[in-house]
Amino acid sequence: MQNLVKSQTRLAFIQYIFQSEFFKLDQKESIEDFQKYFYDYNIAVIGAKKEYKLKFNKNFLKKLSENYIKSFDKKTTINILNKNIDLDRKFEKWNSVLKSIIFAIISELQNSDFKLRKIILNDYLNISKSLVTQRETKLMNAIIQKFIDEQNISS
Repeated sequence: MQNLVKSQTRLAFIQYIFQSEFFKLDQKESIEDFQKYFYDYNIAVIGAKKEYKLKFNKNFLKKLSENYIKSFDKKTTINILNKNIDLDRKFEKWNSVLKSIIFAIISELQNSDFKLRKIILNDYLNISKSLVTQRETKLMNAIIQKFIDEQNISS
């Protein structure tokens, strides 16, 4: 799969998580609806003043989504993240976009080959630069690194 398509699929995965969390949707049913409505949809690039069509790999998105639905333990993840965050503001109070990116990263890392960890993380960090501030991207990177180290994600 081409890198651009893989990145766009990860962007779609973040959007899927955001939509599911924000609207409290049934996740199993919402993936088909998401793919139906968002594939080949025009999206704007922040700061670039242009639009492009979102083209993602439907099979890869389905795999990411199914892994998220079946094996991602949000409550445990939030507890672990809160232990690693040295801020007054707990993870639950963060903005929904940032939380969705972090959930997407952790979910994919937990279900991926250890050798791909840096590639996956770098792709999400590049995607995050167009969704959140640079400060939030750096904070997210530090938190994910702590999470990886603490959870010993290696298989």
